Amino acid sequence: MRYLYFPLLLLAAVCSSTAKAQCTTTNATSCVCPDGSQECDLLPDVTISWYALLNYLNGPNETAGRLYVSGSTPNIGLGPLEVRGVDLNGYRRFTCGTDTFVVYDPSAQQQFACPNGGTAKQLTTQRIFRKNGSAMSSYERVMPHGMTYHPTHGHTHYDQWGIYSLRMPEAGVSDPREWPIVGQGYKLGFCLMDYNSCGSASVTNHCKDDNTVYNAGNTLPISSFPNYGLGGPYNCSMARQGISSGYTDIYSEYLDGMWINIPANTCNGDYWIVYEVDPLDVLKEANEDNNFTAVPITLTQQSSSGSPIAAIHCNEQAFVCPGGQVKLQASAGVSYLWSNGATTNSIMAGPGTYTVMVSTYCGTATSPAFTVAELPQPTPPVAESVTICEGGTAVLNADDPDAIWADAQGNTLGTGASFETPPLYASTTYQVSSISAAPGALIYGGRPDKSGGGSYHPGGIAMNFDANRSFRLKSVKLYAGSAGMRTIEVVDVIGVVRHTRSAMVPAGESRMDLDFDILPGAGYTLTVAGKVDLWRSTSGVSYPYVISDVATLTASSVGTSYYPYFFDWEVEVGGGQCASTPTTVQVDVEVCTGVNEPLSLRGFEVYPNPSNGFSEISLHLLAPAEVLLDLTDALGRNVRSERFRAASGQVLQPLDTSVLPKGIYLLSLRIEGRLFQRRLVVQ
Repeated sequence: MRYLYFPLLLLAAVCSSTAKAQCTTTNATSCVCPDGSQECDLLPDVTISWYALLNYLNGPNETAGRLYVSGSTPNIGLGPLEVRGVDLNGYRRFTCGTDTFVVYDPSAQQQFACPNGGTAKQLTTQRIFRKNGSAMSSYERVMPHGMTYHPTHGHTHYDQWGIYSLRMPEAGVSDPREWPIVGQGYKLGFCLMDYNSCGSASVTNHCKDDNTVYNAGNTLPISSFPNYGLGGPYNCSMARQGISSGYTDIYSEYLDGMWINIPANTCNGDYWIVYEVDPLDVLKEANEDNNFTAVPITLTQQSSSGSPIAAIHCNEQAFVCPGGQVKLQASAGVSYLWSNGATTNSIMAGPGTYTVMVSTYCGTATSPAFTVAELPQPTPPVAESVTICEGGTAVLNADDPDAIWADAQGNTLGTGASFETPPLYASTTYQVSSISAAPGALIYGGRPDKSGGGSYHPGGIAMNFDANRSFRLKSVKLYAGSAGMRTIEVVDVIGVVRHTRSAMVPAGESRMDLDFDILPGAGYTLTVAGKVDLWRSTSGVSYPYVISDVATLTASSVGTSYYPYFFDWEVEVGGGQCASTPTTVQVDVEVCTGVNEPLSLRGFEVYPNPSNGFSEISLHLLAPAEVLLDLTDALGRNVRSERFRAASGQVLQPLDTSVLPKGIYLLSLRIEGRLFQRRLVVQ
């Protein structure tokens, strides 16, 4: 990362008591911008200390099967990290499945429970301070993931604040986050707070200008933080948490969840600990690329000899289209030798059968054979180009009733034998493809029905399962005590929601379609968010429930005496689909008789779409024009209006959507009395 150092004379002035009073959340007079200007967002920059990981509380504490770690997260940015459970208008927001509840509660004293059971998630905001000369303002952005709500603890838990893993280094791979994983763990942030100043003797060497490289980086004294202390003090709170500029928060190894589970087949030897903070990039920061570190660790409390294991995993169903490849990955080891001669942990593989020999500290083993199969590719559909008048729509036809229509960039627009374009004012290229699908094998498993004792349950427990290979969880059988919307989620071993599906479920027995693509891995949970009222069996329960060689249901989240909610799993293994080579369809737009003047606009696009917070509007104009922009949400409410003068030629206009909630918006442009619209998805 690049850290900005300031002249000592300026730092001396900034760090004086008078200057500090002029760099606060209400006075920006002496606050410093990264580029030296007088107007900027004062963003945080949260890092994770390699020095603390190795040395705090005498470093990692190893036991048989577990490694305990501590994490110190300095904020070396020019602004504070501030997370708010109560927005600046006094409102709190919670989700229960598909429902969102807004509560006016400025002091965050009200407890909240989902009306129909289930676990609530709290939607929080990040408050960002902005310097405008001597004036300080702020704005809030809705964070893209919720926080776990714990009313009895008096605060919220920040989901996936830290993820840590035990890994084997791989030659030629510089980023430790890409090294093979042996075991891992994660931490819900108990609260974000100013645990220690970067100037405190107890955290000497925690705050560095670069913590991503072990045994590197310059230690930063308080004088290196021109906006030192901005934001705080922060403490555990339902309303407001954070880390001030020049402070660090610490999660010690004795806290719940601060450990890495080490698999039983792991032998003593040299490994690395990789620690990531805010790994899902929930926060808006000055630097999104320095939130990790890695340190070496020698294990001495595990097995001195054991049974080596070698296995091949694929992140998807191992079927490819002609000319295609999938990524095959070996279990972690010291070295690898594949049947095709490769010596890396993973390979890109076309059709064929593969094995890999993995050398570990326990010895050397060869994996079972793994086959990648090839699917047939259909012939391209037949479709003809058309010509229309400016402002008209075109109906495009193909000889395939299941054709897939796309724009020139390959973004899917529709399916079927025909496709109607929006009004066009410039010639446009479309694509159409045929699809051939090969169904996989269906397997059923788990408890087949609700026979025996049990009851309809209000919620709060989940099913734990392991995936031995990639598969699609097509559906499960449910028994509902009442009709209503149900939201089913798959959560991985580090607490990240990987899949979610909501549907109306009738009272009684029914089957809910899920179509979740599950990757190989242990420690998954299948759970219900929001309303539950589903049958939970309490007699005749006998774990594990093995679904062929594909998956194993290991227990409920509260033990082996209960079987929650999800009966008769329908699993699909294998199969897939291939698209033909796309057929290009051209729509030529002409200025027809009766149109007095041609429109100067010859192109209008917005990208990226979906937007990850920032997009650009691309216009191609034959002449300068006045442009009026409006952005409306799904309810028709205007959330953004702009007017600008555009020059002729290619025009790129930035569009900031980072402060908008996720959803579908309508982008409208008015040029020369005509209206042009595009749908914009904000993620």
